[in-house]
Amino acid sequence: MTFPASFTIISDEVSQDLPDLVRFVKEFRLPGIELRSMFGRAFKDLTTADIAEIKRVALGEDWRIFGCSSPVFKCDIDDAAAVAAHVEEFKRSLAVAHELGSDLVRVFTFLRRSAGENAALMPRVATHLETLRTIAAGSKVRIGIENEHSCIVATGGEAAAICTALPDLQFGIVWDPCNVLYVPGSEANVTAAFPSFANRVAHIHIKDARRATPKPGGLLAVAAPVGLGDVGWRAHLATIAQSGYTGRFSLETHWRVIQIAEADLHLPAGYGFSRGGEEASRTCLHNLRELLPA
Repeated sequence: MTFPASFTIISDEVSQDLPDLVRFVKEFRLPGIELRSMFGRAFKDLTTADIAEIKRVALGEDWRIFGCSSPVFKCDIDDAAAVAAHVEEFKRSLAVAHELGSDLVRVFTFLRRSAGENAALMPRVATHLETLRTIAAGSKVRIGIENEHSCIVATGGEAAAICTALPDLQFGIVWDPCNVLYVPGSEANVTAAFPSFANRVAHIHIKDARRATPKPGGLLAVAAPVGLGDVGWRAHLATIAQSGYTGRFSLETHWRVIQIAEADLHLPAGYGFSRGGEEASRTCLHNLRELLPA
């Protein structure tokens, strides 16, 4: 991996406004962006005009769009209406990916339950994901399954399990080891399971957090600058390099210099989420360069 060629940033971790994003990407000589919320609208709410403007700027700046961060299947698996709506959202996300020349649409694996229920639900999760593959059949767009602490696939072990259930290589993992820090009962070394699914990783999100003793109903970790949390990014980046991974990394800063509510960091959309993102992302990119293996 080399900086900046191997790295990008999730758009709203800098700004909701394209001129700010253009300036930042130029400053760090990044090859493009991963698209999430913009113009104050969540990814799912971006308009046809929004997509056209993003495409115009991307072409003008010679950017690649390295991923479309949809919220597909971040819903209750037993809510049939919501599941159907998310399938329609995937169709739209696929069309956006085609329009922007992106080869990756990020999806989730339904809202998390107890450990026993999660394991029992894995076959149903796989069946719903296969529906998405049928929709995307014949395209060059990969379906990136993110491990997310609020979803059924949250840990490295669960990422390995969904890979076993879905052997088709149109599926890949969007690996985010920081998310494992927020999972109750997760292993001390959140990156330990990586070798078991390394050959299926399609994209990697980089952020950091420190484990914390939560208040009632609170989260188990608090966002931190990259390299100063409990992921252990220096060692993990070395392991990733040794694995032969050649894909992209997206900085997903989540930390802010001027703190915003931790819960709000996990609902990425709008100007409130992006406030302070540029300064924090600049800090994290500088940290990241220092963590890269020689």
